[in-house]
Amino acid sequence: MPELPFLEILAENLAAAVSGRRIEAIEIRQPALLRQATPSAESFRGEYLSHPSRVGKYLVFETESRRAIVIHLMRLGRLSVVAPEAAGSRASRRAISPPSRRPKSGGGVPRNVSARFAFDDGSELRLIEHGTEKRARLWLVDDLDAVEELRGIGPDPMRGGLTREAFDAAARATSRQLKSFLTDQRAIAGIGNGLADEILFEARLSPLQRTGNLSNEEMKGLYEAVRPVLERQVALLRESAGGQLPQKEPVEHYVVHDHKGEPCPRCGTPIAWISYAERDTFYCPGCQTGGTALKDRRLSKLLK
Repeated sequence: MPELPFLEILAENLAAAVSGRRIEAIEIRQPALLRQATPSAESFRGEYLSHPSRVGKYLVFETESRRAIVIHLMRLGRLSVVAPEAAGSRASRRAISPPSRRPKSGGGVPRNVSARFAFDDGSELRLIEHGTEKRARLWLVDDLDAVEELRGIGPDPMRGGLTREAFDAAARATSRQLKSFLTDQRAIAGIGNGLADEILFEARLSPLQRTGNLSNEEMKGLYEAVRPVLERQVALLRESAGGQLPQKEPVEHYVVHDHKGEPCPRCGTPIAWISYAERDTFYCPGCQTGGTALKDRRLSKLLK
């Protein structure tokens, strides 16, 4: 699932394509995509988009009248900007199809396009979902406060909201494993599976260690690892994207995540992997667990 750096660069690089554009039409091609449409898609016609932004793992496109289009890409959703010459005729862009009458593959639009946003210059922003599971989400609202999911998001470590006090309070609120804590969007916004592995490696802490068992020094080290890891990943992705919209998570930028068997860059120990709580977790036994290999908690393993 796209994490904070991916969405940060996506919002940055979308700005040149959509900021100031007037919406001609919104077409919802996948009914399950739409979580809220108050006002309707049709009423967005004529609205001008302001600069896109990121809120946790959500992308927000506000209009000049403060209405908002909110998108959560989930695991396989991606955004693509289609140039005017490839977007189709003005007539097809003006035709807004209600969710109950989703077009098939006509008009040259691929079947994996779940939504289209047509603009006054003839270009389109398309929400694409790969695979058969369509899990991306879309909200069309008069005000961002109407999106309940945004109200429960924790402080954003890249927006200055994650103070040491807020971090400690969230960590001490209940004793749980560190990876579960870091990936809880109610505690900290934007961190997912890969980033959590990188942060825990940076802090030299086991992913299965519990927040309630951390010393003050370990808590300090964990807090101080968060922002540098995020800033490094954002910088790497900004460079590799080269102004384009990123389409995949940059696994090559990670130090430990998805690098099973490769030598740890600090101590040379092979990076290890376990599956726990439906997550693939990568760590260095030498740096993070005192040389001990963590037990794989997959159900298939436990049943043997």
